[in-house]
Amino acid sequence: MSSRFPGRFDGKVAIITGSSTGIGAAVAARFAEEGASIVLSGRRVPLLEAKAAELQGQGYRVLAVPGDVSAVSATVVQAAIEQFGRVDILVNNAAISAGVGIEEMSSEAWQRVMATNLDGAFEMVRQAIPHLAATHGVILHISSISAVAGEFDDVAYAASKAGLEGFNRKLALEVARYGIRSNVIRPGLIHTEAFADMPPDFFASQVPLIPLGNMGQPEDIANAAAFLCSDEARFITGTVLTVDGGESAK
Repeated sequence: MSSRFPGRFDGKVAIITGSSTGIGAAVAARFAEEGASIVLSGRRVPLLEAKAAELQGQGYRVLAVPGDVSAVSATVVQAAIEQFGRVDILVNNAAISAGVGIEEMSSEAWQRVMATNLDGAFEMVRQAIPHLAATHGVILHISSISAVAGEFDDVAYAASKAGLEGFNRKLALEVARYGIRSNVIRPGLIHTEAFADMPPDFFASQVPLIPLGNMGQPEDIANAAAFLCSDEARFITGTVLTVDGGESAK
């Protein structure tokens, strides 16, 4: 098993929610390649199991814990402790959108988005803090440009991501006394499986809005995550790192 990357996470254990595809899967692969034992979590069981099998086939230490993050946070953390004995990194990536405008959005749809995107992150943090305190660990939340740019996604998704960033600011102050760091990555338009069914004119309309001239890839977020969760970022906490090709700088 060879790696392009230094073993910055040798001996460490990382929990990554929403890690069956897209950004979460890319972060999991990158952390595994850098030496971490990985706990994958997600609600799309076949895809989650396939990702776990893929990484295990490459010789990495991987455990898959299926389920909606809003309901299985304690199970995920306990499984990590039982399998690997510790938790060093928590990446809150799990997220859903309602996919409709506010006039069509039901209260139930709003609550589902909040339960996954915001409540799920809270529950994962609450369950993981005692174990992260023991390792002086790291928390990383994956937000979205939707937190600050109203033209993307629906109101529930945007509100949940803005809430996640506010949650992180206070959380970073609270957990600093344990030596835990907590940060946010705010991705712009990232070419994930979610865009597979988009018409070609979507890309034609969106890419010119990005100063660097192309959509990001999940690996771009994984690169940023690997830095923020490593000891190289030991003096960074309570911040938001925007990875959007310059879009929000306009």
